[in-house]
Amino acid sequence: MKPLIVLLKREWLEWKRVVLGTIIIITFLNLLMLLSVSRGSEFFQDKLDRDGEITLDDIKINDEKIGDVNIRMNGHDVEVTIEGEASKSVEQVMQGVAAPMAFGMRFGMMGTFGFVLFLSLFYFSDAVYKERADSSTLFYRSLPLNDHMLLGSKIGAGLIGVIGLTLFLSVEYLIFIRIAIWIVGEPFTSLAGLVLSHISYLGLVWDWFSYLLFAAIHMAPLALFLMLVGAYVKGRPLLIGIGAPILISISWAIIFKSAALFNIIGKFFWGFNQVLIDQWEMMEKGSFSDIQVYGSFWSYIFNVDTLISVLVSGLLYYSLWLVYRKNIPTG
Repeated sequence: MKPLIVLLKREWLEWKRVVLGTIIIITFLNLLMLLSVSRGSEFFQDKLDRDGEITLDDIKINDEKIGDVNIRMNGHDVEVTIEGEASKSVEQVMQGVAAPMAFGMRFGMMGTFGFVLFLSLFYFSDAVYKERADSSTLFYRSLPLNDHMLLGSKIGAGLIGVIGLTLFLSVEYLIFIRIAIWIVGEPFTSLAGLVLSHISYLGLVWDWFSYLLFAAIHMAPLALFLMLVGAYVKGRPLLIGIGAPILISISWAIIFKSAALFNIIGKFFWGFNQVLIDQWEMMEKGSFSDIQVYGSFWSYIFNVDTLISVLVSGLLYYSLWLVYRKNIPTG
């Protein structure tokens, strides 16, 4: 166990600048978001001071018309009145807003995951290739460690890095959302508090964690394929690993007049979005309705698709292990 921890620490030391740089960039973008919120809050506060009230016209929740929502300050108290066709209380309206707001939070978390996933392509394509390029493969293989331990540390570091970094940045994003709500000021802070009281942050994070586990298992074949390419090619493993399948798919479509390979690639990547659609919202006639606050991704982890993904990952890992033992030089 100790050698594995040392190897994982080695991966961290090699890639910590990328991880810390990513955190700095995302934090900077969140700070810019706070600046935009601050400027927007000044506009609403000026309007509230000038008119004494703010009216939100034709509010709809999940395609159901609520009506006009009037917001005014009475001293330190917030008064909300609803004028429209629907006979709903303020509490019911706030509860209805909770689901779309939770979806908006998850949308930001999805953007973070996409960015981390993009960076992970560089990691997995360089994980083995980098050691071949600086001729350090022979040194590590001379240590009292087997090849499975060396390869396992790289795979484990990549998966832990993707899930851990995404979770960290997602929690940071949720914290910045709360800070933004505080910056907006009254009456919106009180109204947002009524909405957020219907949302469990723990539930959101747990929901997101289960999805990341699902994504890690189903993205493992892609990660191992990039590592396999990095263990074999002479240069530019990421370009070859991503570009070659696309070029083959284009050639296949032109020669055989079939988009079968494109469909396979599209189905592979769209499957992650489809899972989110199935769990977080129902699509009817191109519009979103019946948005759910929480999903349940565990059933997607224990199914036939996961078994197929594990089997494909096993075959790719075996190929990677065979090629890794050959120590093919670069250059």
